[in-house]
Amino acid sequence: MGYRLRPAFDQPSAETVQRTRRNMVWLIPLVVLQEGMAIFRPGGDLFGRILGTVGWATVTLALLWWLFGLPLRWLSERDEEMLNDEWHRSISGDAAKWGMAAMAVVGCGMLVARFWIPLDAGIAIYGLVNCALLVAIFRYAWLNRGEPDEDA
Repeated sequence: MGYRLRPAFDQPSAETVQRTRRNMVWLIPLVVLQEGMAIFRPGGDLFGRILGTVGWATVTLALLWWLFGLPLRWLSERDEEMLNDEWHRSISGDAAKWGMAAMAVVGCGMLVARFWIPLDAGIAIYGLVNCALLVAIFRYAWLNRGEPDEDA
């Protein structure tokens, strides 16, 4: 009697994760909007704002993890290599560059705008980080809409 690996029906494959990456990007703006409503709701209680801030920080860190292609520990080595091939590393890097550029441009705009509009620090940080993340994620989605054909 030989040893056989038990099939892992509950673990996603690399193909499933790639499809999720492509489809999930369109839900991210809705999540960011909902978090903003929870954090900056007028008359909101302290617990609700803290919970919204923790949720926002968690989603932000998860998006950075996803954008930078850090390892997903529940995938096999083969699937991890498929997800972190040269193509995905290059588009992640390009998307991160766009996000950093967006952060610099929006930050400069906020610095100039503060002469005419009083900016709340919380809203400014929220807007700056989310703008950079959304630009990076949308750039990633645009580049990841389909891998190039090797025959072309």
